[in-house]
Amino acid sequence: MADDIFLTPEEQDERARQWLKDNGPALIVGVVLGLGAIFGWDYYKTSQLEKAQAASTIYAATVAQVTSSELADVSTKVDQLKSDYAATPYAAKAVLIKARQLAQSDLDAAFTELQWVIDNAKESGLVHTARVRQAKIRLEQGDLDAAKQLASHQPSEAFTSHYSEVLGDIAVEQGEYTAARAYYQAAVDGLVEGQSAYAQVLSLKLERLPEAESVSADDQSASE
Repeated sequence: MADDIFLTPEEQDERARQWLKDNGPALIVGVVLGLGAIFGWDYYKTSQLEKAQAASTIYAATVAQVTSSELADVSTKVDQLKSDYAATPYAAKAVLIKARQLAQSDLDAAFTELQWVIDNAKESGLVHTARVRQAKIRLEQGDLDAAKQLASHQPSEAFTSHYSEVLGDIAVEQGEYTAARAYYQAAVDGLVEGQSAYAQVLSLKLERLPEAESVSADDQSASE
């Protein structure tokens, strides 16, 4: 206070002791909380780093196993990543590997695994990858409406080409070759750096398109 300058040293000491007596507990609590927040944050960061490292190790083992044999059973490792390390990108990446394996024999099971990625992955690239693959599964199953709905999501720039290609494939199945041509061309135009080699695949799809739309049997009968 302003009148402290008029107190004797003894009186100032007594006032200081009284202030500590009145405010000391709150001061100690504040210090403890502050230190707890600092050390708590450090512990959290360390814990997260350790989790990421553990998940990375399991994922690397998964990749090595599949590299050794495409038919290797990675279920145990993938399930462990899903249950213990779902918040890491390694879990979603491992699930994508498992879904690719399942797609060889069980499309519905593969679709379910891909949905896990969509529901749990934090990285948009992994989510888009899973959704594009889901669209391809529905296309392979002949569910063109579901495939088109999945492929019609607003993509990030890196996935514009992938979505456009799937929409082109759907249009081909529907006999809408003009639309297919537009989608394939959009896929070519949407290629980003690092995807240029895939332009040959898209160009081949464009070259194989019929020039005219397909004519249904009913339309042909009517014209006769």
